[in-house]
Amino acid sequence: MIRKYPVRKAVSAPATGRFLYAHLMKNIAIPASASHKIWYAGEKAKLDKPEDYAFRGGTPTHEKHELVTLSGNPIVESETSKKTDIGTFIYRFKGDEGPILVSDLSDRAKEILKIPTTARDKDKVFNPNFVKYKDLDEMTRYSNELAALSFSKSISGYFGAKGKINYSEKDVLGFLDSCFEDLSSEEMMHVLNSNHLAWSALAYVRETGDVKGDLMAEFHSQNPTDFYIKDLGTVLPAMFFALANLGQNPVEYHDKLDIEVWGARDAAEFMRKFMHD
Repeated sequence: MIRKYPVRKAVSAPATGRFLYAHLMKNIAIPASASHKIWYAGEKAKLDKPEDYAFRGGTPTHEKHELVTLSGNPIVESETSKKTDIGTFIYRFKGDEGPILVSDLSDRAKEILKIPTTARDKDKVFNPNFVKYKDLDEMTRYSNELAALSFSKSISGYFGAKGKINYSEKDVLGFLDSCFEDLSSEEMMHVLNSNHLAWSALAYVRETGDVKGDLMAEFHSQNPTDFYIKDLGTVLPAMFFALANLGQNPVEYHDKLDIEVWGARDAAEFMRKFMHD
């Protein structure tokens, strides 16, 4: 039996869950890129309204701008930064810089870039992530894709732990129902913990083996509610994608959420196009 997704509805035939699992794993880039595509479209729209927003695009590689700080950090004089007589720096961008905030700009730079007076100091003027998904740096893409991968793994892991190796599509749908009906259910905690483990592994590699900050905190009990909501936001696109492939309307599941998660509805709307015609 070969299943092709999306399907009209989930079936209860044994082992059909593994076909869904394989499909989700082969297509982790779809939910992983969804949030970025939504964010990118929103940021791109800001470029048409420079009088309302401080955003001016991606890293201005090879351009020179007058700065007082660089991503909030002090600047030292070098080949790419020359100190002015008023204590600011003329900085030539190399392309590997982090986000540039309004607070990083000198008054003269704000005037040249026509930054609106209503802009907040923490608003981003240049963002290195303002590129198409395929052009993001590898670690950023891996971080996004890990959330989608961890969700697929959490499905097989959950049923494997229950001794139901030949789980069905209908089992997966029931699993998802439980997740959305109770965000603190065993099923949703399994999803979030799997996602946290994947993130922890990536963070450990990024920190070259140093265990500190959020890595030191236990997943359960030591974190505030917004920590779990942030994690929830990273796995929801993959969950909506799975629902669409099982013939369910992701927006209806979004509306079951009893707490607001930024960008979740946009992700649910985006995934509707993957439903069966």
